[in-house]
Amino acid sequence: MADPTAYLTTKIAAAIGGFMGGAAIMSFIKPKSVGEAFVRGGVSVGSSIIFAGPALTFLNLNPDWDMQLMSGSIVGFVAYSVLGMIANFLAKNKDRDIVDVVSTIKTDLNK
Repeated sequence: MADPTAYLTTKIAAAIGGFMGGAAIMSFIKPKSVGEAFVRGGVSVGSSIIFAGPALTFLNLNPDWDMQLMSGSIVGFVAYSVLGMIANFLAKNKDRDIVDVVSTIKTDLNK
């Protein structure tokens, strides 16, 4: 059985890394409001807690606390960006029919 202290330590390190990654991307992409900053920060931290460990396992790296911190910051940075891209896409296509949006995406992918 895994050591609960080590598990908790790596998850806390991933959360801190996700917070730092989210804060780093906020200096490049400014949130429109304080509420948006909290939501995106929460997504950065939550996604780093969930995905930092599996990313390290996938890359065959040792999932100790310092690697979790590094991986968490990268995941938090990317999660903030992906959330922004999805929000912009949905805002841009909010008045269009879903069939029209899907056909536009298929056309763009085939170019």
